[in-house]
Amino acid sequence: MAALKTQDSELVELGGVWVARSVPGLYQRWVAANAYERACYRRVGGEWQGVTALEQAQAVERQARGLVALGIEPGDRVGILAETSPEWLVADQAILHAGAVTVGVYPTLLGPQVAYQLDHARVRVLFVSDPAQLTKVRAIRSEVPSLLKIVIFDPGLAGELVDAIPVGELEALGEDVEPAEVERRWRALGPDDLATLIYTSGTTGQPKGAELTHGNLTFTAEAASAAYPPGTDERTVVFLPLAHALQRWLCYAGLTRSGALYFSQSHHTIMDDIRSVEPSLQVSVPRIWEKVHARILERVASAPIHRQRLFHWALGVGKRTLPYRARQRPLPLRLRVPAAVARRVVWQPLRTRLFGSRLSCLSSGGAPIALALLEFFLALDILILEGWGLTETAAPATINRPGAFRLGSVGQPLQGVEVRVAEDGELLVRGPGVFRGYHLDPAATAEAFDAEGFFRTGDIGTIDADGFVRITDRKKNLLVLANGKNLAPQPLENHFKQIPLVADCVVVGDNRPYLTALFVVDLEEAAAWARARGTVLPGDLGEVVELSALRASLDEAVAERNRGLPRFEQLKRWTLLAEPWTVENGSLTPTLKTKRRVILARNRAAVEAMYANA
Repeated sequence: MAALKTQDSELVELGGVWVARSVPGLYQRWVAANAYERACYRRVGGEWQGVTALEQAQAVERQARGLVALGIEPGDRVGILAETSPEWLVADQAILHAGAVTVGVYPTLLGPQVAYQLDHARVRVLFVSDPAQLTKVRAIRSEVPSLLKIVIFDPGLAGELVDAIPVGELEALGEDVEPAEVERRWRALGPDDLATLIYTSGTTGQPKGAELTHGNLTFTAEAASAAYPPGTDERTVVFLPLAHALQRWLCYAGLTRSGALYFSQSHHTIMDDIRSVEPSLQVSVPRIWEKVHARILERVASAPIHRQRLFHWALGVGKRTLPYRARQRPLPLRLRVPAAVARRVVWQPLRTRLFGSRLSCLSSGGAPIALALLEFFLALDILILEGWGLTETAAPATINRPGAFRLGSVGQPLQGVEVRVAEDGELLVRGPGVFRGYHLDPAATAEAFDAEGFFRTGDIGTIDADGFVRITDRKKNLLVLANGKNLAPQPLENHFKQIPLVADCVVVGDNRPYLTALFVVDLEEAAAWARARGTVLPGDLGEVVELSALRASLDEAVAERNRGLPRFEQLKRWTLLAEPWTVENGSLTPTLKTKRRVILARNRAAVEAMYANA
């Protein structure tokens, strides 16, 4: 596809921000500005290999023409069932350039879940990544009568497919379609046209398909990106699911800048990939930063005693600077010299080892992050900026900015976005990024908005005098103890997850006389705990959680974390589970958020045992 210069007529003002009329318009502007720059990288044989923006755009055009040849019309839904990859991005842009609607499906979903979403969206063509996903779709294809064709990314399967075609064949089908037809279609798109259906993660029930328009997506991409000052040689590592609003927004926001995307193999290799890439800005969900925090402490604990003392001295200096740095105020003279020394001998070397030399800041979204974690990293001169949004807001509605942030808050609203607090404490949002409704569900759509058109987010929070928003918890997660006390479990869960031996935590107590918790052990921390005692862990997780010495250590840590909490917020009992929480076993969403209802249902007997003889 030829790089096209965007004219002023292709822009539209939304909420006081001038944005591209459509995602393809945004993409074409990016291609024009970066045509011969390598913009998308993947690891091949341990080495990063990239393609230019123009090479990627040419693949987008070929696939868009192929979709037209298959009979895809503007407004038709085309699905992508694949892991995060450069192919995902190309397919998404091809769908949108053909005037169709992208339906991203998490590759970790089971067959019946995939069938529900494909059928609900009336998907006509589906891109899949590999034979495993193809097998999954074949098993449920009869449940999706709208599905006409499957296209598989893996080129090595050409000639072996019975009911699917490889991407190369799709592109060959489009050779008879004039490029002008694709250009006509994407130029006809406007901000009110539907761009994508993103299905909610289903933490509280059957997922709903949020309808996001081109205007929703381009507004959020432009408005949020503008809050970060532009840099040179911008890089970021992509690893979150592209079926999720957060990662999709990040990729669209990247189209407003001249940066490069590096695709990680999985979230298991993310820190190795980050060290290799040396990103300028890196966004993640809290779980990744929690693991980085745990690994730092583990390595410090195993270091020689003089290095341990040096680290803790530098951390102490950092903590003394927090009242000033957290408010973006200059340090007093008495702290400037020790801070300069700490930066030179500890902060900067640690930051470089973890993230490289280009990093400006980290960002966290998708779920609340503990204030103690933010303070720990800032005390080491590593700034994590938290933002907040939902699928229904096309990702962020509020963000902290490098020069304007408050630790523990999710920042101030984007330009053109209004946030207010309802009488019951629920946060309400209105603005150009807010979705137009739930697909084929007018009742849920009506319930989602108030009389003034504000979206009911389901999050409980506050807004301070400077406009910084703070999230307390999800409205549906609030616990009401038997004595009538109302509690938000998320802050308490983050509080107890600061215990190194605890990888995950769910606090229990709704309609109960006191609080309890379900814990999952951090096996790496448990292994370090065992080494410090001159022993090794058993190979079976069930035996690990029954170790009396480990449970005693955990009991001491819980007692320590209970100190300082009001009595009604303290844990009276806890249970260490013998099964980890993973995406694969359904305990976590694909973006690593805890599925509270699933976990409580699976561990009902353990919960009841903690309240026996209460």
